[in-house]
Amino acid sequence: MNRWKYLIILLTAILPASCDFADIEPPPYIITRPVFSITARPPVFNYAGITFEFLNKSGKTVNSVSVSFMLFDARTKTSPFTGSNVFNITKPDSVPPNEKKEICISLDWYIHIAPAEPYLIDFFYISEIQYADGSVWQDKNGLFYTGTVK
Repeated sequence: MNRWKYLIILLTAILPASCDFADIEPPPYIITRPVFSITARPPVFNYAGITFEFLNKSGKTVNSVSVSFMLFDARTKTSPFTGSNVFNITKPDSVPPNEKKEICISLDWYIHIAPAEPYLIDFFYISEIQYADGSVWQDKNGLFYTGTVK
């Protein structure tokens, strides 16, 4: 009988918390899986960068997109950097309402050796969108992340 009592207490604690996710609205964008590139894309980057397509589903013009992600060596699955492998980069880019645009993020500023092979991208998500009207959309916790990408 005690097992049922503990199960009921556990369910009472968990169920209200799980209902909070039902109120979450989808993000105001659609993105493709990010691609790590070691092929130069002047003038954006010369050695390494990440590209993805961004569809602005909002009714407002986007002024900038901030992305958060982690990078790992593809072979060792460890950080290829001496410091942190966690990035939060803001890319100023205008995307009109209901239009799609390729976003290119340069990593040239953050690396000191050009990678011979693409890095793995992990926990990639749009962390913030700033709109032309001054409003901001945020996902501070990475609720809408893409997962691990080769």
